[in-house]
Amino acid sequence: MKTITIRLPDVEAAMLLEVQKVNRAYGDLQSLLISQIQQEYQKTPAARAKSQFVVEPLMARSWDR
Repeated sequence: MKTITIRLPDVEAAMLLEVQKVNRAYGDLQSLLISQIQQEYQKTPAARAKSQFVVEPLMARSWDR
């Protein structure tokens, strides 16, 4: 597991506190970041290539029936 440390200037830290009051997604920054990473990864060629390997065998099996 990789640990990421985020240093925020005081102004941005105060902004984050205000945002957390109105947007619950920002209450758990770890989950928010993981979700954003997963969404962006799905747009990469590597993710598309992986999903192609998963879909093709399923499609082949449906033709065998």
